[in-house]
Amino acid sequence: MKLFDRDLSWLSYNSRILQEAACKSNLLGERLKFISIADSNLKKFISERYFPFLNFSNDNSEKKLNKLNKKISKQFAESGQILSDIFISLKNLGIEICAVEQLDEIQLKYLNEWFRLKIKPILHPQFLTSDNIVLSFKNEQIYLFVELTFHQEKGNAIIEIPLSKSDRFIEIPTTNSKSVYVLAESVIRFYLPELFIGHEIPSTCLFETISGNEFYSINESLASSKQIEENNQPIRSYFLFDKKNIPKEIIKSLFKKTQGNSKAVSNKNSFLALGDFIELGERLSIEMKDTPLTPELHTLDKVNSILNSINKNDHLLYFPYHSSNILINLLKEATTSSSVTKIFITLYSADSHSLLVENLIIAAANGIQVFAYLEIKSSESEEDNVKLANKLEIGGVKVCRNFPGLKINAKTILIEEETTKIIKRTVLLNTGNFNKTTANRSTDIAILTSNKTIAQDIANFFDALQLHSIDNFKPTAIAFSPYNFRLVFSKEIQKCIAKAQQNIATKIILKINNLEDEKIIQELYEAAQAGVKIEIIVRTICCMKPKENIRIISIVDRFLEHAHIFYFSCGEEEAMYTTSGDLMSSNLNRQMEFLLPIINPVHRKQLSEILQLQLKDNVKARIIDNKQKNKFEKAKINESEIRSQLEIQKYFSQKKI
Repeated sequence: MKLFDRDLSWLSYNSRILQEAACKSNLLGERLKFISIADSNLKKFISERYFPFLNFSNDNSEKKLNKLNKKISKQFAESGQILSDIFISLKNLGIEICAVEQLDEIQLKYLNEWFRLKIKPILHPQFLTSDNIVLSFKNEQIYLFVELTFHQEKGNAIIEIPLSKSDRFIEIPTTNSKSVYVLAESVIRFYLPELFIGHEIPSTCLFETISGNEFYSINESLASSKQIEENNQPIRSYFLFDKKNIPKEIIKSLFKKTQGNSKAVSNKNSFLALGDFIELGERLSIEMKDTPLTPELHTLDKVNSILNSINKNDHLLYFPYHSSNILINLLKEATTSSSVTKIFITLYSADSHSLLVENLIIAAANGIQVFAYLEIKSSESEEDNVKLANKLEIGGVKVCRNFPGLKINAKTILIEEETTKIIKRTVLLNTGNFNKTTANRSTDIAILTSNKTIAQDIANFFDALQLHSIDNFKPTAIAFSPYNFRLVFSKEIQKCIAKAQQNIATKIILKINNLEDEKIIQELYEAAQAGVKIEIIVRTICCMKPKENIRIISIVDRFLEHAHIFYFSCGEEEAMYTTSGDLMSSNLNRQMEFLLPIINPVHRKQLSEILQLQLKDNVKARIIDNKQKNKFEKAKINESEIRSQLEIQKYFSQKKI
């Protein structure tokens, strides 16, 4: 059966983000946040997915390339329209984004002083000459292209707008209660005559550039720099312009200096660098933003020893409804415990200044053996990960950087204690990164256990990482990709098919980030055809199309839905798993991900109830139909509205766990 194209499905997901930015029932600060997310998503998509098609495409992919660029341009333009609508709403509340020309004499005097003292000294126009120097632009940086005439001689110059997100929004003093902001790029434009004295300035345009990520190829496997260099004329910059109908001479000039291409251009007809506008949202009053979530108290928040509590019972954390401080407190306890001898951790994307990192360094200073596997080439923060690795090594932590042939995406912590010659192991398995920032804005599941079989699997996992080989890694309680993740998952589907063929009621519920693997999708179609009821809650990519016995929804709300749950029901038999990985070929074939069975009946019940709340969402759930229209689920007549993220918050507030 024909599937959804994975890249078009991803862009469909970003349309759901834009729906939230456009939604007038959302507070203005939240709408600005969603605009920022959508803009960042698009740029990441261009960098990791669009550039490989652009540089390595053939005649067969030309049609898709054109379709992708058309949709990208449309979403950039839509973002600008939504932002303009937000500005109107802000103006009605006394917050205005002004053009310099709208300011009065006193305000202009303030702005003139700001320009001369703060910005003019750091502006360095670069004149374009006729030589063959190839220009390189910083990724996601705003530039101003200036056409110049001097005594009938024409020339061009480019100015980098060298400001941080916060400096971009200049607050202008007023004599009333209104708040007035001017964007830095408009100020620089206004004062160009001071930079180019004696020149005429026929026209200007702002542009932003996006650079390709050299580590990604079309099939999402890591591509080498050499591969890209061997391409005849690799296209390295995607241009975003702030208006339509940019003079052809400007584009031609930029192309000449950057080896540009018309398939790497989008005319936004709006503001640039919309990711910065989250900063403006943070400046708004608390009435214009969602109230910060107060995590519910968990048993582990109240105990004297987290390690002892885990040794007695397994625990489930569901972020951000529970506090990520529990993870920090667990490590803090381990660093000062006289019985702890070793700490192992995998890091994919972590803040080098976080308390987690500081505790790892303290543990090493206290004589504990600390091993950290760090996936340097995580797409989000490669440069930051290199700095983090260096910091950990200086602090005495043994760091392993990258694994031959595989990406390590399993997020886990192992703490070993030695008491009376007995080794006690405590394990934490998490669906998300050990990053406090993402933990506060993403839904994720963490399981904490001292189960001996699970702990032995994780100990063997870390042995494999240190040996740089999985040849002898044979987990028993936990499945891992690429070893047996797919096999275990497929067996559960086949079990459901067999029961359905015996007229036994069967159901599969999948809560997942991405569903792309063709083999898995084909097995799910076979299950549906056999009579298995399948419900899927997907966040981003979904290549599977709905059909009889298959319902697919996507929930986009305040928190990023990142928790993973797989549920299989065959009559009275139930199986449930959580995982660090997605049902994508890359995760199943080229990454190490865990698939953890949920064996605690209390935890299975909790996660089942959460799944049911999400499947009943009729406020923030979108229907994934065959045309990817992203229509909202709507409450039926006399049916109460259910916004699942709010209902889950209530659910945990009532639980004594």
